[in-house]
Amino acid sequence: MGKAFGDRKTVIRGGGSVVYDRVGGALTFIQDQATFLFDNSATTPFGSADARLALLNDPRFTSITSLPVQNVAPKITRPFTPFVSPDGIPTGQATGDATYVLDQQFRIPYATQYSFGIQRELPGNFLLDVSYVGRQGRKLFAQADAAQVLDFKDLASGQFMLAAFNAVRAQIQSGARITPQPWIENQVGRGGTAFLAGAIPELFETGNSAAIINVLYSNDLIAPNVGMSSQFAANAYITSLGSSSYNGMLLSLRKRFSKGLEFDFNYTVSHSIDNQSSVVNTVFGGLVCDARNLRVCRGNSDFDIRHIINANGIYELPFGNGRWIGGNSPRWLNSIIGGWAVTGIATYRSGLPFSAVTNSFPINLAVDGPAAFNNGDAKALRARVHDTGSDPGSTIQFFADPKRVFDPDNPTSGALRYPLHGENGARNVLRGTRYWNVDTAVVKTFTMPWSESHKLKFRWESFNLFNHNVFALPENDISLSEFGQITGSASAARVMQFALRFEF
Repeated sequence: MGKAFGDRKTVIRGGGSVVYDRVGGALTFIQDQATFLFDNSATTPFGSADARLALLNDPRFTSITSLPVQNVAPKITRPFTPFVSPDGIPTGQATGDATYVLDQQFRIPYATQYSFGIQRELPGNFLLDVSYVGRQGRKLFAQADAAQVLDFKDLASGQFMLAAFNAVRAQIQSGARITPQPWIENQVGRGGTAFLAGAIPELFETGNSAAIINVLYSNDLIAPNVGMSSQFAANAYITSLGSSSYNGMLLSLRKRFSKGLEFDFNYTVSHSIDNQSSVVNTVFGGLVCDARNLRVCRGNSDFDIRHIINANGIYELPFGNGRWIGGNSPRWLNSIIGGWAVTGIATYRSGLPFSAVTNSFPINLAVDGPAAFNNGDAKALRARVHDTGSDPGSTIQFFADPKRVFDPDNPTSGALRYPLHGENGARNVLRGTRYWNVDTAVVKTFTMPWSESHKLKFRWESFNLFNHNVFALPENDISLSEFGQITGSASAARVMQFALRFEF
């Protein structure tokens, strides 16, 4: 709705709505791709095992008087229990098998939208528009893992699993003597703490809880369903656990065409936050990092861009007949200096957020856990792209000093660290490099001497006019020696094209 006031050059508008999603078809489409309904199967071999005789054993023809070989449907047993051995032992966690189901409590996602804006006509054919836009998404489509790590309690000692793992981690990192942890001693067996600390120390040091449980169960060192589901490596289910929040200010300045010039200038400053950024019709597209605590997943949306600027315009150069310069020029001179125009599109945006991952799985086997904050050195996390040397083999580094971000020789000294067992790190706390680009076109129009309605137009178009390179995101796995190195580009090289057009 809008309202004009006073001189009728100002409009104030606002609005709001509640919008519900339509996800029924998408959900069943996804589930049908991972159903166990037709998992019973039977095999009927055709032809001969001897390759030389294979052509003589066409499966659709055996003899003139016989029907082709028929498949026999398998015997169907219900209920069908996937990833469980004949003797009832769950196998999916050990073999990496997963499933996909719908939450019976799934609710229809909805969003509350609201906006308020002011538009004002200014002298000189200018129009200024300033608006605020907000959107709050609730009960959004999100995927969670019912097979994630749960803090299993040892009833004999009262010690919880994650506390035992973190105690071993602290002793390994400090170089202290490994002391027996009751949880490990009771669940794995006497002497299990020292044995595991020596056999898989890196899994303890990196907070890789899911991998430790997987190793223990795969080697029959713990009972089924201790710490994680043993039937599935991932038990993904569609939920309504997603939430999001967007707030933005939009500014637009437009100049209507006059005196050979028109342009639009648009600026948006905004912030989008959610606990999972994913599209609806995605199978295993992403999981809520911790179904037990949705707040720890909340952070910058994967698509959050704080600042966006774009401008476009057309300018007819003031040369030639009827123009500011050369308004009375003869026809031959006007054909040279007149009819020129320049157009362009300029864009700028701030960098996209991303996480530093760890190749560690503190919550479940399906999500690479992000690194956690270790100290307050926020400046170390900022992009400072530079060449590490002058020789052709040198690398491009994203951080000014990657060891201030994470030092593999001293994992507790940098701004980031491996997560604790059961801890989810900081999601989307890093920002990629800024992006900007300019595309232009130069146009020259020739009026044919025999008719003013016949014109010849020449266009020279340039894409990425300044051949500006935008670096791709760096290697973001702190467990790799290449952490922070940039090996790709997110932009295309300059391209020019020319065109000649005759209009009649």
